Amino acid sequence: MLEITIEDCLELLAGFRKESDSLKLEKNDYTIMHSIAKQVFKGTALTDRQYALMKTKLIPYSDQFNNLDIDIHEAVKKLRQPLRSINREKYIRLIDGKIHVRFPFKKSHIVLINEITNNVEGYEHKKGTHIHSFDYTEKNILLILTRFSDKGFDIDKEIFAVWHEMQHMLHRKENYVPGIYDMQLKNVSEKIGNLLKNDIGELSKSNYIKYIDRRFKYGLEHFENKKPVTNLEKIAYRDNLEYQSKPSQEKLEHILTSLYELDRFPILFVLDKEQCEKQLHSVVSFYRDIIDSSMQSVLFRDENKDSGFNTLIKDRKLNNWVDKDTKIVYINNKKLPKLLVNNEWRPSVAFAFDGVSDRTLNTYIKFTCDLQIFREEYGSPFRRHSSFYG
Repeated sequence: MLEITIEDCLELLAGFRKESDSLKLEKNDYTIMHSIAKQVFKGTALTDRQYALMKTKLIPYSDQFNNLDIDIHEAVKKLRQPLRSINREKYIRLIDGKIHVRFPFKKSHIVLINEITNNVEGYEHKKGTHIHSFDYTEKNILLILTRFSDKGFDIDKEIFAVWHEMQHMLHRKENYVPGIYDMQLKNVSEKIGNLLKNDIGELSKSNYIKYIDRRFKYGLEHFENKKPVTNLEKIAYRDNLEYQSKPSQEKLEHILTSLYELDRFPILFVLDKEQCEKQLHSVVSFYRDIIDSSMQSVLFRDENKDSGFNTLIKDRKLNNWVDKDTKIVYINNKKLPKLLVNNEWRPSVAFAFDGVSDRTLNTYIKFTCDLQIFREEYGSPFRRHSSFYG
């Protein structure tokens, strides 16, 4: 009998040797055994787990190896190279102010990491390493430990303590999370409570919808879950700051009515430069008996002095100065007027007909308005893929 190693047997069975013609690898074993045989053929040593698995896999082929005068039971006890050491550490630790999640490659764990990285900022992973780094925030701790706390990881005591406290808070939201519980405002500071009262009034059934609508502005996270039906409810219960109003599904007057009922003034209307006359006429006509023309201002003009757009501004007396009493301002979607940057006037809502192509204007809207309505059939790719809009 020839004295050979387990690596030799693998290479023979997988077809990497000229003597392999008389050996046949079973279909069910082919993928794993051929892969490991290729690894050792290239000079990479077996790991302890690979060695244990291959010993079990090779024994059933003893009759085929006997034909080559190979005692497989003896061969599997011998190694060509010492076993390769593998670091199988699995930990979640706080290192240099960052959360480090470390584990040897496992597809199911990678799937969980990808779920987390879709919802956070401050993620880093150096290719070729097993360490995934995250900013040390409560949100990241919650996302990470919710997925990995029961996966056998060694977890830093400080991180675990924060997560444990957060779990406690989540199970007792009414004691910690700011919001509305049984028509009572809870867990908000005195300052926020006063701001809400000044803006909307004392919480009641009649103004409850306004509280829901302003929740992003004032940080209210808990409220009654409800499936919105009307345009008013759809705007108030929006998932984020942005609301897409599709012309094929919603009439303009219904949206304008909702903004009036929500008391959402002052409003910044962003007009499409190519259709500005039609759009301006629609808004001005709708609010004609509600908002005095002296409280409205158009901050751009058509290059053609005699255009219908310029005439409309003149006839409706919309050439007014912008101050704290201004209810509506109209601009075009190509440029943010410097007047708005340097003025104390700030809109509560931005209403854009079609898209907004100017990045500076997009930034202004993002950081100024807690309600951003885009009157367009298809959502803008810029907003869909921009971190500005989540």
